Amino acid sequence: MKKLLSSLLIISSLLTTGCFFKQQSYQDTRFLMDTIITISVTGKDQAAIKNATDEAFIAFKEVEDETDRYKSHKPRDLYALNQHNGQGPFIVGDHLYKLLLMYKEQPYTALDLSLGPIIDVWRTHGETKTVPSLEEIKTALAKCGRDKFSLDTTNHTVTLTAGSNLDLGAIAKGYAVDYAASVITKNKAVTSALINAGGNIKVIGTKANGKPWRIGIQDPRNPQEILGILEMKNGQAIATSGDYQRYYEVNGVRYCHILDPATGQPARNAISTTVVSSSALTADFFSTLLFVLPHEEAISVVKNTPQIEAIIVNPKGEIYVSPGLRNTFTKEK
Repeated sequence: MKKLLSSLLIISSLLTTGCFFKQQSYQDTRFLMDTIITISVTGKDQAAIKNATDEAFIAFKEVEDETDRYKSHKPRDLYALNQHNGQGPFIVGDHLYKLLLMYKEQPYTALDLSLGPIIDVWRTHGETKTVPSLEEIKTALAKCGRDKFSLDTTNHTVTLTAGSNLDLGAIAKGYAVDYAASVITKNKAVTSALINAGGNIKVIGTKANGKPWRIGIQDPRNPQEILGILEMKNGQAIATSGDYQRYYEVNGVRYCHILDPATGQPARNAISTTVVSSSALTADFFSTLLFVLPHEEAISVVKNTPQIEAIIVNPKGEIYVSPGLRNTFTKEK
């Protein structure tokens, strides 16, 4: 299930003409990949930076069409792959194959892309504000698991077992942000940019005054407040997973959209996880993984994964900030 991430962006200076003497700025916002995407670009030529922004949105659309499991877009997209379950190898598009290959190379089982059947169960019950029975969950989970699909690296095919159904909501937006950023950086007229896909953020270049980008991390229990400010450098990406955006309540119990593959139930080991990396895909992947893992195990993963830094808020409201962020993250008083 696609997750909607939320961060308060502090980017007013990006659009202040006085801060970019002899530079042009352009911003566009569109709804793609089930979220609001805003791209802000600064550069030497107005027409060129507008073109770079338009091309970045085309990149987002490419990824959306290939990874949408709910609607058919292309002959080799995720929808078509899921419809082909139980029928042997299926040739998929390049974006989809790259995402599945990256996932297969990861050793972690707490993030599972085969949870389509159990996601559908919770999605249906969410519409009626009810809780699925243990039998419903058990039946759906039997169709899930990393062993439910395989990849042929020679022919670039994917084989799904009968009844299986993949969902790339945990990683597709991060991948799309990286792809859009690569499109923007190819345009030599661009000097800086910020891409925000529903909280999956990547920055390109630096602000005109040489200071870092400043991103506010939302307080997961107070939408009007922030936990603190995170400074980001050129090329860094950030992703946040939380239980406060897509959820429903039954008898005072919150059921969020991020599911634990081991139980088929909403994950409850954290209320917010923010990951910083040079790759938006990596940040997206690990923000979901850390949300599902037990708190101490999540911290251990952060310590043993040099590509990431993290801010984790456990159910008690206690905040863990990894050592690499302690000089760039300022807690709100």
